[in-house]
Amino acid sequence: MKFVETSNRYSLLKHIVFFYMVWALSEVVLFPFLRMKGVIFSDVFGPIWKIAVWLLPVIAILRAGQYPVFVYLKLDSGKRAAMLWSVLGVSFIAGYNILMHALFYANMVFSPWLTFMQWVNTVFIAGVVEEILFRGYFLQKIRERFSFWKANLVVSLLFVSIHFPIWYVNADKIAHNAAAWSQLIAFIFGFSLFQGWLFRKSGSLWPCIMMHMMNNFMALALVG
Repeated sequence: MKFVETSNRYSLLKHIVFFYMVWALSEVVLFPFLRMKGVIFSDVFGPIWKIAVWLLPVIAILRAGQYPVFVYLKLDSGKRAAMLWSVLGVSFIAGYNILMHALFYANMVFSPWLTFMQWVNTVFIAGVVEEILFRGYFLQKIRERFSFWKANLVVSLLFVSIHFPIWYVNADKIAHNAAAWSQLIAFIFGFSLFQGWLFRKSGSLWPCIMMHMMNNFMALALVG
């Protein structure tokens, strides 16, 4: 029994290390190369590759362990509580984004007319696959060995760190001083902690997905 638990622990660690290596190389090397070859090709390949790297291994691992995928990831919930928490999460993050832009930007413009690929890649795919991997899978797996808040802290650190490759590539477009970088990192970390709490409180992954989608939409639609 102890050997099985140790084996499962190292399997999770290897999954995390492999995932971070592949995704960091994708953001720093592969995607810039594809963008040089043409925007259309890179925009089409990017979402497909993200699903392949973030989502498909989780499904394969769960199926190999004979877990019912939708049940394990808590995607089978159609309860009113999940719907209520979804509404509350979406309302909270929309209000937060509006408040922060109103406080820190002199001119705030709301422009909801996103491109098709922004809707598909940044809003829908990112919202679904990132929550499935980090809350639905990593958080629950780490939670098997640690208390909820310890697991939530670890996952939040992982969630912040997975943004570093793309921040490295686009540093000049994202933040321009130490204070801005600190605020960005603090927001992503706090966002992840809240998502973990929301996942635990609602008993469903859907509120996290809906809140994540709304946050990404507001980040694109609100222009300071």
